Amino acid sequence: MNRLVRAETRRLLRHPLALTLAVLFVFGSLYCAWVSQNMASYNIKQVQANLDYLPRSCDSPQNTPEQKDKCLAEVPLQAVGLERIQDRFTAEGVRAAHAQHPVGSLLWTVRLLTSIPGLALLVMVAAFSVAGEWSRGSIVPLLLYESRLSRLLAAKALAVWAWSLVLLCVSAAITAAFGLLYGRNAYTLPSPGALGTVLADTALGVLTGAAVLAGAAAVAVALGALLRQPMRTFLAGMLLLVLVVRTSAAPGLGAWLPGGALADLVGFGAVDGVWDHFWISTDPSTAPVLLRVLPTLALIGLLWLGLDRFNRTRDRA
Repeated sequence: MNRLVRAETRRLLRHPLALTLAVLFVFGSLYCAWVSQNMASYNIKQVQANLDYLPRSCDSPQNTPEQKDKCLAEVPLQAVGLERIQDRFTAEGVRAAHAQHPVGSLLWTVRLLTSIPGLALLVMVAAFSVAGEWSRGSIVPLLLYESRLSRLLAAKALAVWAWSLVLLCVSAAITAAFGLLYGRNAYTLPSPGALGTVLADTALGVLTGAAVLAGAAAVAVALGALLRQPMRTFLAGMLLLVLVVRTSAAPGLGAWLPGGALADLVGFGAVDGVWDHFWISTDPSTAPVLLRVLPTLALIGLLWLGLDRFNRTRDRA
């Protein structure tokens, strides 16, 4: 099994489509990092400038003493509203500042990779590297080497998962280099926190993100094995992804469905605004998120059991 996983991983890492998609993701992630830092820095500066100008706005020569006194009385109320906006912009700046941190860049990147852009690429890789084996007929020599289809598909799922983890590390390193060499000087942002805090948050984010990627790889490979046509697999995977995202805020059930549970597990509600609007769980639940992930794991397990039964029936026929 280990030899099969290593062979599948090497094949996938050299696959032209996988390499092309990896390059696209790296540049896309870099662009998102640049935009988020630019936006966050600009917003923080603007709201601070408005707060500094607020008391002076009453000093207009056209104001009568009564108007000036009324204006000054309203300044604290206006300052409260601006301070709320400043707190939100500061929180966004802290999240964007993770892309300028050598460790925090992993947390910033894993959230993009487990959101719509990254999962769409993962579905595409699985569609053309797994379902493509059947459409090209190259699955035959692989089955001669490993006759148990379940083991072969498990190896392919592990290879897709390994590809996503390698992509995560490479993209995070490039994003961190951009943030350290250029971003920190060009965009002043709040500190993401002490090193220990960043390490703890990043470790938790990477572990949960890796678990989500493993589940997504298993589902994508299962779809490829069931449909056995790359385009069909890609379209089915994208429809499933849209369904997962759209049901994440379903009233009463959203927190227990895959979209809501995964959004809370990875922390999309605390992601930078560049992609935050794609996938947010807006159906709060007091149940622990690990408990709410269990139905998703059960669905993935049932999918693989059904895949094994379906392939045995079809291959016999």
